[in-house]
Amino acid sequence: QHKGFRRDYSIGETIRSSSHMIIEPTSEQAIQAVSSLNKHDFAFVKRSDGSYSYAILAYRSMEPIKGIKDANSNNTEECMVFVMSDAGSTKMIRKHHW
Repeated sequence: QHKGFRRDYSIGETIRSSSHMIIEPTSEQAIQAVSSLNKHDFAFVKRSDGSYSYAILAYRSMEPIKGIKDANSNNTEECMVFVMSDAGSTKMIRKHHW
């Protein structure tokens, strides 16, 4: 069974109660919890409108950091891509937003 799995939610469903989420007491613990997610783990992901939807982690990737052109710098950032609906819409979350 994957982390975050809930029988009472479907992919894309908006959270019904904040008590359904695991909220870590510190930023450091929250980042550690997010970092521990693996492919096919589930999480409530914040939408652009501020609501949270039940989603599944599809994959992690390294993506170019926008605006960095220096060839000598590490210009990639870890990202997670979540499937946000049963229609297959996705949301990429860059590490600096974890």
